[in-house]
Amino acid sequence: MIKVFLVEDEVVMRNGIKNNIPWEKEGFEFVGEASDGELAYPLIKREKPDILITDIKMPFMDGLELSRLVKKELPQIKILILSGYNEFEYAQSAINIGVTDYLLKPIGSAKLLEAVKRIAEIIEVEREQERILERYQKEISDVRRMRGTAGEEIDVRDLHSKKSEQEQVEKFLKNGTIEEISDFVEKYFARVGEKNYQSLLFRQYIVMDLFVVVTDFLQNLGIENEELPEDVRDIGTTLTQIAALQEMKCWLKHLFTEAMRLRDCRSMKRYDALLEEAKAFIQQNYQKDEMSLQTVAAQVNVSPSYFSAIFSAETGQTFIEYLTSVRLEKAKELLMCSSLRTSEIGYEVGYKDSHYFSYIFKKVVGCSPKEYKNRRKEQDL
Repeated sequence: MIKVFLVEDEVVMRNGIKNNIPWEKEGFEFVGEASDGELAYPLIKREKPDILITDIKMPFMDGLELSRLVKKELPQIKILILSGYNEFEYAQSAINIGVTDYLLKPIGSAKLLEAVKRIAEIIEVEREQERILERYQKEISDVRRMRGTAGEEIDVRDLHSKKSEQEQVEKFLKNGTIEEISDFVEKYFARVGEKNYQSLLFRQYIVMDLFVVVTDFLQNLGIENEELPEDVRDIGTTLTQIAALQEMKCWLKHLFTEAMRLRDCRSMKRYDALLEEAKAFIQQNYQKDEMSLQTVAAQVNVSPSYFSAIFSAETGQTFIEYLTSVRLEKAKELLMCSSLRTSEIGYEVGYKDSHYFSYIFKKVVGCSPKEYKNRRKEQDL
């Protein structure tokens, strides 16, 4: 059973989480609670929970400091941060510490339970991975005893616990393309070495190891395992069905392909939402003199250089070109539907210098504001 510990300084909130979720029925053991990090730390060291749920803002010792200490003491623990402070630096600090999830208050019991269950799935996968590792190490020892020779040591921990190996896979998932997957998988197995992957248990370990890397990668993008096709997310069935090396390679290629499709889809959705927010902000504030790339980038919470690159790539226009088109379309409306003078119209759409407004208008539209107004009137007659 997976053990859960709760740290929350608000009594009502703490009691609600403790009493409103049927922990045992859901497969969890609620092993303790505390009102702040200072009280919680010795209890956590004693109980050794699998999941720590903690608030960020608490007296004496806050959730981030507690998380740092707990992670150092219990590296395998999964931490779920609760916070009423929607601030980037808190989330960034939590990520750096190695927090598994970060949820904003207020949060209902159902949503919290859902998050805890997601973390439990990660724990179960890691436990199964550890069991396979232990069986594999035993298999190696048994073979050596039967042969009566020490032979060359094959240590899965040494090979696969290296961060550099996982980082290569993570880097490929971030920057690679679907067309490159086959070549990447072949090169990966070439690095592993044929003598290692001859063992079925070792092959199973590789499957588990890469499955964890992929699911962690997707989770960091906000993508749940359920979004993967069933034939790749059901790791238990996969381990029992994959026997031959070629079958495993095919499965891994399929897993990487589906992960990259989800990555690309999420990337497009994220860009779409960001650009829609940016465009809406521009439409509402185009007339302001201080409207700039930096202003809009700050509004959508990304750096100016990143926003500029996304905007140009996704819209086919630079930020200035888009802002200018919005301003000039509004200027055209005012030229036709108001009695304002050209200088006043320029001011209304964000140009404080009337000469510059006339220059930009003529450059983009092909005629001066006055000529545009006269032409349209003639067409209407």
